[in-house]
Amino acid sequence: MAAVVALRSRLRRRFRRAFVLSGGGNLGALQVGMLRALVELGIEPDVVLGCSVGAINGAAYAVQPGVAGVERLEEFWTRPDGAEVMPGSRLPPIVSMLRRGEALHSGEGLRIRLGELFGAGATFEDAVVPFQCVAADVDSAVETWFDEGPLVPPVTASAAMPAVFPVVEIEGRRYLDGGAVNNVPISRAVELGCREIVVLHVGLHGRPDATIRRPLDAALQAYWVARNARFANDLANLPDGVEAIILPPGERPDLRFDDFTQSAELIRRGYRNALRFLERRTAELEAHPGPVDRLRSGIRQRTWIQEVRRAVVDPEGAVVRGDRGEDPSATGADESGRPVEGSG
Repeated sequence: MAAVVALRSRLRRRFRRAFVLSGGGNLGALQVGMLRALVELGIEPDVVLGCSVGAINGAAYAVQPGVAGVERLEEFWTRPDGAEVMPGSRLPPIVSMLRRGEALHSGEGLRIRLGELFGAGATFEDAVVPFQCVAADVDSAVETWFDEGPLVPPVTASAAMPAVFPVVEIEGRRYLDGGAVNNVPISRAVELGCREIVVLHVGLHGRPDATIRRPLDAALQAYWVARNARFANDLANLPDGVEAIILPPGERPDLRFDDFTQSAELIRRGYRNALRFLERRTAELEAHPGPVDRLRSGIRQRTWIQEVRRAVVDPEGAVVRGDRGEDPSATGADESGRPVEGSG
């Protein structure tokens, strides 16, 4: 066991680039297109970190990276029987949520499909690229990271959307959707020593209507704000020299959470947007070598806080660097270079 721990420690010190795949429900199809663009451009990770649907896509990629793995994911997302994972309902969403029971779906369909995708007996150790996923510990209210042992149960737990799927028990503890605690886990990439973090973020998924018509609307809005506030805070606190490359999710489509009929189009959109973004970034780096790009065009007059806020919700993607290289007093930051709350 000591040898295994020592090996993991050495591997962590070698991590440089992480792929971070966020939660996002049925919009996770966008990530499949993003992965194809990354594969075609030869951009490879040292570690893959996933949350919720990002754990599903991330695990599948880590087990089989490359074109073949992406094609397997495309098949997974576009299979005609995909609705078996989250069967649709003729009832309005609000009525469905008020029914008795722990969740809308049992989760059995999801477990079966994940067993088919990874292999029923697959383990974290089987991954070609090191992989980790996050879930929320229900009883201790903390994020828990999984990186060893059987693969299907932790990924199922990470993707156990509240009210949609029941909690998942692993070794006597109960877990649910990792999005409740760390929906875009760039902080984990920082902990592992990564210097380049490629974020496969699906954008404003789950954002409720701004108009609050009932108490449930207010609760959903608060949950959405909490998830995205964590992402913004983690971006604002990137260490010096660490860069987050947030791939463009595009404009948010108008889909019910259980509608998977648009997956093929979302995959195409994710691929097209990511490829265009990455090719433009490559051209900018070739024209201006060195750590000078943060997509500065058009944002030179923005404060650091404004830049971070934009990056969190921008459908066109963004690049954020931890070392701002500017006068802290001019960017709404304290002497340490960290943003000052409320500035901007």
